[in-house]
Amino acid sequence: MTLAPHIDAIYAAGGKVYEVGGAVRDALLGLPHKDADLLVTGIPAKDLEKLLKPFGSVHEVGQSFGVIKFKPRQAGPHGHDVDIALPRREKSTGPHHRDFEVDFDPHIPVEDDLGRRDFTVNAIARELKTGAFIDPHGGRRDLEAKLLRVVFPHAFQDDPLRILRGVQFVARFGLTVEPETLASMKEHAERVATVSAERIGEELKKLLHAPKPSVGFYLMREIGVMKVILPELEALTGVMQPGKGKVGDAFDHTLKVVDAARGDSELENPGDLTLMVAALFHDLGKAVTRKVHPDGSVTFHSHQFRGRDLASRRMEKLRLSMIGIDPKEIATLVENHMFDTVPDMSDKAIKRFATKVGIPLVWKQIDLRIADNRGGAHPQNIRKPLAMRKRIREQLEKKEPFGLKDLAINGNDLMQHGYAPGPNLGAKLKELLELVLDEPALNTREELLKRI
Repeated sequence: MTLAPHIDAIYAAGGKVYEVGGAVRDALLGLPHKDADLLVTGIPAKDLEKLLKPFGSVHEVGQSFGVIKFKPRQAGPHGHDVDIALPRREKSTGPHHRDFEVDFDPHIPVEDDLGRRDFTVNAIARELKTGAFIDPHGGRRDLEAKLLRVVFPHAFQDDPLRILRGVQFVARFGLTVEPETLASMKEHAERVATVSAERIGEELKKLLHAPKPSVGFYLMREIGVMKVILPELEALTGVMQPGKGKVGDAFDHTLKVVDAARGDSELENPGDLTLMVAALFHDLGKAVTRKVHPDGSVTFHSHQFRGRDLASRRMEKLRLSMIGIDPKEIATLVENHMFDTVPDMSDKAIKRFATKVGIPLVWKQIDLRIADNRGGAHPQNIRKPLAMRKRIREQLEKKEPFGLKDLAINGNDLMQHGYAPGPNLGAKLKELLELVLDEPALNTREELLKRI
């Protein structure tokens, strides 16, 4: 087997190199995996750093964890870093991520290192030179059986985030939770409240990238985690909607929408993270706006606005901006998800809608409506949002103004003509935009300066 030069050098110095964790799991599942985590035994950390330096850039990312970040020179400027670690043992000293007493040593057996990991499917190592697997906890057997099983009984007690990791593994890899592991998840679900918002957000992001995210969210509700991190979403359970009985309650509907947002063929942005989060939050307002009238009819008046506010607060609490979304965009999508799609809508109304949402966000707004319809009582009824998409594109092709950036003048021009920076200036620009939306021919510098 041909090995990279730095790997050959480690073996020549008396060490051994193992591929560990997700890379081994994904290879056994036949899935691509770009991240490489290596474990090196037999060589102290400082000696390992010196040995690697001739082959690429080296820096230590955590002395307490004995991890070296290494980028091989032959990988080029866009190559991925490789995490190289010494084997270690861990002992939990508290409920938080950093509450561990760590002992790392090049002479700790690789089996001991695997014994500290979360799930058996992640506790497999492959020795690079021989290709031999080290699998003391039956991870390959569990992969074949599609089972998620903890490596040791106190895994969730030591680090409650492992519960959310387990949830997204179930959804991403089509696993079933082994009964004792499921019971332990339920027992320690409340402890997820001690996990940092950033770590929760990262696991939610991974879950939303699963082929069918609903699997994970149903599991979260079953084990009691949903009420801890997404109580507004759990509140949709039992909220029935008129005419949608066959799609379940508002919770069931929401998860159908999320699954559609992940991969429906009619979407322009399937799986886009902003779209996915908006789909998850789009109906949060229904639990607090549902009203049953004397005639038995049910309404959810203004649920899009209440949902916008609930989503904004939840995104702030979970610090979801850290996972690469703009909470303001999510709020816009939730607020406008009930937009009109009447066939005889005028061109001016079409332009005003696109301007209100914004280009290019409006394409995700259309996608959200398609996904919303897919999760409803008539999933094939998507003709109107498709027609809306077509009409917006036709209007754009006319090269007429759609937003403030399309105006022939800007804020600086207004200030040169006596407007002070502030709300009045912004209001005047919007007034001018309304003018040119109605009469695009007026969008010239001369004409607009005349108007102010």
